[in-house]
Formats: sequence, structure tokens, C-alpha cells
Amino acid sequence: MKLASTIVILGSLLTAGSIQAKWSRIPIIKEKPINTISGPGSNASLDSSSGFGHADSILSSDITASSTVSAGKSFLLINLGKPVLISSSSFVNDGIEGRATLSASADKNGWAVLEEKVFSAADRTVEFKFAGMQAKYVKLELALSKGGIIRNLQFFGAATDKGYAVKQSADGKEGKPMDLINGLGGARVVYAAPKPANGLDTAITYNQFAFPESDEKYRTVIYDFGQLRILNEFASVHSPRPVRFEVFAFDNLPEKEDWRGRMAFDPSDFNNAQPVAVAEDTRGTGNLKAKPAKAVKTRYLAMRWEPEFNPPDFQCYAGAEGMGVVATTNTIIVTNSDGTKSVITVTVGDAHSAGAGDSKVTPANAAQQIAQGQAASSDTTVITVATYALGVDPTAPGATPERTTTTTGTSTVSVSTSGNTTTTTSTTKVVDSSGNIVTTTIKETNTGGVITTEVGQTTTTTDANGQTTTTANTDVTGGTNSTTTTTTGTSGDGNLAGGNTPSPATVTPGTPASSGGTQVNITSP
Repeated sequence: MKLASTIVILGSLLTAGSIQAKWSRIPIIKEKPINTISGPGSNASLDSSSGFGHADSILSSDITASSTVSAGKSFLLINLGKPVLISSSSFVNDGIEGRATLSASADKNGWAVLEEKVFSAADRTVEFKFAGMQAKYVKLELALSKGGIIRNLQFFGAATDKGYAVKQSADGKEGKPMDLINGLGGARVVYAAPKPANGLDTAITYNQFAFPESDEKYRTVIYDFGQLRILNEFASVHSPRPVRFEVFAFDNLPEKEDWRGRMAFDPSDFNNAQPVAVAEDTRGTGNLKAKPAKAVKTRYLAMRWEPEFNPPDFQCYAGAEGMGVVATTNTIIVTNSDGTKSVITVTVGDAHSAGAGDSKVTPANAAQQIAQGQAASSDTTVITVATYALGVDPTAPGATPERTTTTTGTSTVSVSTSGNTTTTTSTTKVVDSSGNIVTTTIKETNTGGVITTEVGQTTTTTDANGQTTTTANTDVTGGTNSTTTTTTGTSGDGNLAGGNTPSPATVTPGTPASSGGTQVNITSP
């Protein structure tokens, strides 16, 4: 009997030890797939629908936004804005039951069925996986024996967050609301415990966690934004059972190296932290939002779910809303004062949270200063100026520039809106070989879909003491005149449906806007 008791006690100690074991850090993925039908970079729109209530909610970046659907037959038809490669889709199911058919088309005339699914009301997530297809239109058809609600419809394919970055102002109030976890905010999962049953790669890539049955009290996910972010609200879509939801913010994540030399996190550190937001789903509705007492400024964010009882599995999606402005890779062709043409390309770096170094979010303490300093070192914004000889068309096949200059610097983006006019200003600063500061500004004014673009460059010369000695406006080739380029037409920039990277907005001098190009007028003072 004594031996048996000893074995039981030892087993209990081992179980307790495993629950409190340190978690191993998950390697950060460089590129993250992006939902092509929602978020600030998407041009997707609802073409038509039948049998759905609040159908526009399907395109919301709010993961808790819902659309009701009736029993019987119904459909949604979504215009992706332009042809895009898609290879998977999913939605969260709140009680509907029946058959779902997903189809795609290039022109709304011929349709190809991608996959059909038969599911029950107990299936929380309905997923479609199929061979990649290029499509401009997608259609979800439902034949239901039981109506209910669907949320968080997603389409994934070639579009990733490479070539995009989100900028925030010092107070986090500039720009538009966006989900900084599932969108372009640079968030990467660094810890998830217990280990997701749907596979770690799937969980961290699509932010979809299917936690297995576990003796652990909590289900936890920790994110690294790569820089300071200001967050205003937190959301959860989860298994429909009562749950307590807590959000923690860490200026510096308390990590230490384990015996293998890998970074690890001790979950007992939560005992010394206070949540910045708490919410409870007491009725088991499967979704909730948590509003902090004040905006949360942090680089590392932890979300923790505590189910009322130990479920056989627990699925959850997370969201974190903040205000921001999307910066994209931008390419434009300008005509210089001497008649030559230059192609200016401002490229957002492809590193995790690229463009982080010039974030205007002001650190509130020393730990946040360190976190932001680390972010600055990851900024890889690049500006390239390729200048062509007089009479050479840069868009012609085989056209070769006379000279090309490539420099790395930092970029900032600001947005202002007045009536139906939105002005986006991108400013990139680099230091040339002589130590001078070269500032390139691209200002886009969108009035009712007509875009006017102005490109300018300023060189600031400093003396040995770092004092400014001269400031000169130049054209993009380094001449003495400033050049303003005005374009009309609609830019394709920032459309996530464009694929892996944003399609550059190319301004071709002399091409009528009606032909798909843009008209350019040159003014030189």
C-alpha cells in the first residue's frame, strides 16, 4: 500500500511539473498569408447575396461580426477586385447545418466548383481546401436544413503581408481601424500552449488554434508585433462554451534561455502580471470583446482563455483592433526637368514588421524604449531611382537605365481626409555617401477615385558638426529644379487581391487614363 501511495504521489508531482514546464519559443515566420476579402488592403466587395442578413459583415475585419443565414438555399457572391490566386477558405459556424458549395469564376459567366462540404451544427469551423485557382469572383452557396450565423469568412492564397507595413501615429488615433493580429500589423505567434492539435504550422500561420483536451487550466497564445503598437479593443471567437478571457501586455517578454540554448517562457510569470482587459462569455455564445480601461501600448501581447470545464477540444481565433495607416511598395515613373525619365520605387522591407523603425508611437518607459530600439534595427525600407536616357521609354521591353541608385532608409506615412478627398503622404529619408539627408516625398490625393500624385525630393547638407548648412529641392536625378508629377486615374496600390506583393502603381507619361494607364503633366518652377 505504501508503495502504491508513493507511485500515486510521484505521478501527481510529475503531472504538476509538466503543467508548469517552460514553453519553448516558436520560430517567427517571415511571411504571413492574408485574408484577401477583408482588411485595409483589400479591394473585395459584396456583389450580390440572397438569404443572408447583414451580408456586408462578411467583409468586415472584425472577427466577431456576424451574418445570419436562413434555412433553405442561399448564396454570397464576392468580387475580389482583380484576379487573385486562392487555395483555401473557411468560416466559423454558429449552428447552421447542411451543405456548402464554394465556386470561383474569372467573369461571373463560367463557374468552377472548388469544393463541397456537408457539415453539422456541431462543426465549429467549416474549411475548404483545393488546388490553387486564379479567380476574380467567388461564390458561397448554402443548402441548409437549419439556419443560424456565420462569422469570419476567409480566403487565402498567394497574398501575404510582404510588401506592406502598418504605421501608427504617436497617439494611435490616426488612420482607420484595423485588426493588427490578423491583418498587416506584423503580429507573429511566439508561444502557444498547450500545443495546438491542428498542427503548429497551421495554427500560427492562420491564427486558428484548435487546442486539445488538456489538464492545463488555460489556453494561451502570445504575440510579438515586432514594434510598439497601440491597441484599443480585443476580440475572441471560440468554441461555444462558457469561458473567461484575459489579455496581458508585456513591454519586454520575460524570456530566458533553456538548457538547449533556446528562448523559453515560464507561464508562472502570469502570476506577477495584471491583465489589461478581461471579459467573460458566461452563456457560451462563442464570441466576445474586451475593452481596456485605456489604450494599450505594447510590443508583446498575451491572450488567455479559461474554459469553465475541461473540454475535449477548444478552438479559438483572436483579434486586436487599433488605428493605423497601410504603407505599401510604391513604383512611379516621372519625367525630369531635362526630359529624361526615372523610375522611383519605394519598397517596404520584407522583414517581420518591416518599416517599424520610424514608428511614431512614443515609448512610455525604458523597457518600451528598448523594444522600439530593437524594432528600428529591423527597418529595411529601400528607395531605388533608375534613370533612363533621353528618349528611352522605361516600360519598353529590354529598356536599360543609364544609372541606378539604391539606398536604405526609413519611411513614414500619414493620411488626412476632408469630404470625399483622402490624401496619403509617404516620406522616405536616406543618408547618401556624403552624409547628406535625402528626403523623397510621394503625395497621393484621391478625390472620388481620381488620384493625383506629386513627387518631390529634398537634399539637406550638414557640416562636420552635424549642423544644417543648405537645403535644396531637386528633381529625382539630382538636378537643380523641383519636379511635380500629376497623375490621374485609379491606382492599383494596396490591393491584397493582387497576390504575393502589391501590384506597383506605374505612372506612364502620355498614356491616356482611359487606356488603363495614367495621364502625367509636368510643372517645373
